[in-house]
Amino acid sequence: MHFSSGSIVAAARASEQDVSKLGLLVRHLGRGLTTGPGEPPQRLEGRCRSAAVTMDEPLLLALPDDALLAVLAFLPPRQLLDCRVLCRRLRDLCLHADLWRRVSLTRWRRRCLWRAALRLAPCLRELDLCDTDDLADAAAEVAATACVVAKLSLNVASDRDVAMAATIVEKMSALGGLTGFSLFVNDYYYGTVFDLDPLLAAVNNVSHLTHLEIQNEFESAALLSSCADLEGSPSVKRLSYTSSTEDTLLEALLETHASTLEHLHLDTEHVPVSALKELPKLRSLTCELQPTEDVSGLKALPSLASLDFSWEVSGSPGALELLGEAPHLRKVSVPCSGPKPSAPLVALAASPSARQLESLRILTRSKDVSKHVIAALPKFPSLRDLALIVHSRRLEDFLQAVSPATASSLSMLVLFTAGEVCRHALLHGAAVEGLLGRNPRLHLRVLNSGGCSEEADCEWCRLGCHTDLRAAYAAHCRGEDCPKDCHRWTC
Repeated sequence: MHFSSGSIVAAARASEQDVSKLGLLVRHLGRGLTTGPGEPPQRLEGRCRSAAVTMDEPLLLALPDDALLAVLAFLPPRQLLDCRVLCRRLRDLCLHADLWRRVSLTRWRRRCLWRAALRLAPCLRELDLCDTDDLADAAAEVAATACVVAKLSLNVASDRDVAMAATIVEKMSALGGLTGFSLFVNDYYYGTVFDLDPLLAAVNNVSHLTHLEIQNEFESAALLSSCADLEGSPSVKRLSYTSSTEDTLLEALLETHASTLEHLHLDTEHVPVSALKELPKLRSLTCELQPTEDVSGLKALPSLASLDFSWEVSGSPGALELLGEAPHLRKVSVPCSGPKPSAPLVALAASPSARQLESLRILTRSKDVSKHVIAALPKFPSLRDLALIVHSRRLEDFLQAVSPATASSLSMLVLFTAGEVCRHALLHGAAVEGLLGRNPRLHLRVLNSGGCSEEADCEWCRLGCHTDLRAAYAAHCRGEDCPKDCHRWTC
């Protein structure tokens, strides 16, 4: 009997000299079946196929289970299912839980495999049924499955969908292991109002649910609920909520899970600031839209370490006070716009969080903010990641100002360049050479939406180097702590 799966054989050949040593196999896998620095993951499968050979059954089956599982772990789900027909041992090993608990079946990837996975796989990391043509059909498959799913995504647009979705959630909850749930509420039927209560009750009864995402795209109706409707134990640690209406469901969820919530992402017209003040474990807050209430009281939250605002801070009540007085911030993303674009940066530099701030992202189109960043950098001695927009006229001055004296801990600098800037020319320039020479631990990414077009006759672009312009360039070779796409910079 011969095996024609090139991916299995190419990996298994590593063990020909000593099939009993897992270490030898894993070392070979690391050399032969992993992508190199900056190499697209798609090349992995192509390289395996190009090395395809045939292999006698005894040689492959001489591998111990642990070693063979290490080989199988490099195969995508479809090939795992295909390999089950090759022999009895692979039939069983290809359904090992260690191989499937890492698999995600989403609407973007491997969507057509969900039926086979529910019938055969012991578990899944993620199952996305949002694009399923008939939710009743999916509910029938789920009713017969023993597959444990860690994260489930569903889309509802009618009372019938709600009933089927509730059935699916109840079954997944009964199997155990469900810790994440995403619900998308759509208005496919042009304003037809439907009752979500059966589904919300099923979700609320899921034990140990830690991640919850709700997107209400129903513009004509709010999701209504009260805390009394959500009887159950608090468990959710991460909540993401999107809605263009004023949903009472959001406040009910915040109240129900107040004692456990740690991460909150809000893209809502109304931000219930008073409810946010009652979240003692809240560590990160992302607000896509500007609150109308005073947010300064959030500075008293004892665990708040991350703020991500997408709106003009200077126009929001209490926002500058929050930035200037919150004592434990380690990560901040904030726009610098309005009449005083530097105000958020100045407030943050003078705050008790300044010395422990590790990540800062500044959103601005102002030409002068980079000057204030240069002045503020020494105030942030723990800053490791910095991202900002720098106008082309200020770019060289900014790069020359970054040094171990001004940013001693900086290891990642992401620049969004505004104006006509060719990234090729910039990467070959003296400013980048000096920056990386002064800061040997630094990684530089340069991103922009302008620069040279494909039709432009640019001498730097014609060189054909720096093929991956989104890579992280540095003055050193890639190490264990470097980004996967770290490239050593050469002029």
